[in-house]
Amino acid sequence: METSSPEFRIRPARREDAAAVALLGNKLNLQHGLPETFTEASVLRDGFDGPLTFSLLVAAHGERVVGYALYHPQYNSDRPGWGLWLVDLFVEPELRGRGLGRRLLAAVAAEAVASDFVSLWWGVTSANRSARDFYAALGARDEDARILELDGAALAELARQADAPS
Repeated sequence: METSSPEFRIRPARREDAAAVALLGNKLNLQHGLPETFTEASVLRDGFDGPLTFSLLVAAHGERVVGYALYHPQYNSDRPGWGLWLVDLFVEPELRGRGLGRRLLAAVAAEAVASDFVSLWWGVTSANRSARDFYAALGARDEDARILELDGAALAELARQADAPS
């Protein structure tokens, strides 16, 4: 899916966008107090090479990538059927308010509809009021839910407690 305007266009990411996407992803990480761990190599490995684990759309100004949406399929047992999980939606701060985030999210929604998927889900921190307002203006339900995560030592410890395979 590619949509354009005179100044910006939304298009599928290309291999040569990997470094720019990693840079933007790390800006998003820093915004949330997380370390800069997203790399060009991980974008290439998981988004372009071997079994693909995610898809990417970018907002481009000429050849400069100024925003991106990273997403992957997920099964939604609430509906039941396949949906998309939006992992990241990011636009350079100085370009916010121009409709790029909306266009990126609309392009992801179009991917879901074209695939006959039943939903599009994502998470947002409770404290991110501007993002929550943005999503509400699009018609999103802001449910009272929390996304939980295990990683590092806690993930390894829980895995250690699993029953041995038979």
